[in-house]
Amino acid sequence: MRFLRLGSAGMRGEIGAGLTTPLIIDFASALGTYLDGGKVVIATDTRFSSNMVRHAVISALLSCGCEVVDAGIAPAPVLHFAIPYIEADGGVLIGAGHHPDGWNAIVPLAANGAYFNAVQQQALLDIYHSRRYRQSRWDDFGEMESTSEKIVEGYLDELCGNLDVDAIRDRNFKVVADFCNGSGALLSERFSDRLGIDMIPINDVDTGVLPHDPEPRPRSSTQVQSLLKPLRADAGFVFNSDMSRAAVVSSTAETLSEEYTFPLVADHVLVESGSGAMVVTNTCTTRTLDDVVAKHKGVLVKTKVGQAQVIDKMLEINADLAGDGSGSVALGSFIPGFDGFMIMGKILECMALRNVTSAELAAALPRYHIVKRKIECQSANAYTLLRGIQNQFPDAELSEDDGIRFDWPDGWVHLRASSTEPVIRMILEWKTKAEAEDRASYIRGLLERLVAE
Repeated sequence: MRFLRLGSAGMRGEIGAGLTTPLIIDFASALGTYLDGGKVVIATDTRFSSNMVRHAVISALLSCGCEVVDAGIAPAPVLHFAIPYIEADGGVLIGAGHHPDGWNAIVPLAANGAYFNAVQQQALLDIYHSRRYRQSRWDDFGEMESTSEKIVEGYLDELCGNLDVDAIRDRNFKVVADFCNGSGALLSERFSDRLGIDMIPINDVDTGVLPHDPEPRPRSSTQVQSLLKPLRADAGFVFNSDMSRAAVVSSTAETLSEEYTFPLVADHVLVESGSGAMVVTNTCTTRTLDDVVAKHKGVLVKTKVGQAQVIDKMLEINADLAGDGSGSVALGSFIPGFDGFMIMGKILECMALRNVTSAELAAALPRYHIVKRKIECQSANAYTLLRGIQNQFPDAELSEDDGIRFDWPDGWVHLRASSTEPVIRMILEWKTKAEAEDRASYIRGLLERLVAE
């Protein structure tokens, strides 16, 4: 396993084993150089290592002459909002989101609050690899200030401006929310007060320790699931540590796959957007989303895997909605980033306006069974192997936009070489569990035989 990753999501890795202080300083210095000593907003999550990373990043940025605006511990969506709100030149999100304890990340954001696009990423990495950084004179270092409370209130104002607050308040929803001891817990009370929600937060203590796998998915939702029925709650939500992803637990205590978060939001938002609405996702998001977009006569645009690619395409085509199968959703009329608070608000808004339960919303979605597997393969051989399997399924529609994908009327399979491990990643989805498992076993066997040849 690689303990350091450098790419479209910035620099991330396991503290000490991969992500070290010298590397953090180098990467932040490259960003300060790229921004030419401009104004930079930084925010962190609650992990033990975030304070250390924060000090290293601040030192590097100040040495480049940057004006640093410290937002402290703040959810990712607040930082996406804050950068253009105070007219900063960029930002840094410190926090590993869905990665386990021990990991952290430095994620650069552009002046519009979005992830760096491909051109910006390459320019930043060129500076990083050159190791030629901007260095201010001893008497011309940058200065540092803290953000004001106006930024959080401005974020909540704009978020509520995209919701039917009165309809939500009239329902007096009871909600269980698991914040994974992350930065979202800091805004939970103010968010629930704005919407009139009786929110029961769990794992909302800033201890630096993640209470469970921070990636929102059914296996991370069991604590919320156990509380739904005893508390007679209307819905449950499970978030990652920086509030950019969410999974839903229905009123019948069904732990929904994170793949269904985006379709639930889309099925509501596209009613308002009307025919021709643009939706962006990646090449391996559940076909449930395809069905939802088709039902509303929308247009679905698919990108390569990666949150930066999805957001970049949303901005490029002015899409109404963007997201992927990890539980991430962005609203085109709001901030250029993924937002767990917005996800919660839109699902509750849908329940209020349609006068339905969360279980009824979930039951209305088309369902498929998804299988995710890894096939060990040296990186040097992966692309040759993928080319070798292209002609194995003449009855399928073939796409080579991101790895290779085969589509049949009842399902699909997506194969791509991992950029972080010596494996080929396989994601497969079919109408039934039995069919999905059978097809996955067959394709895995085929790949393993090709590897052995």
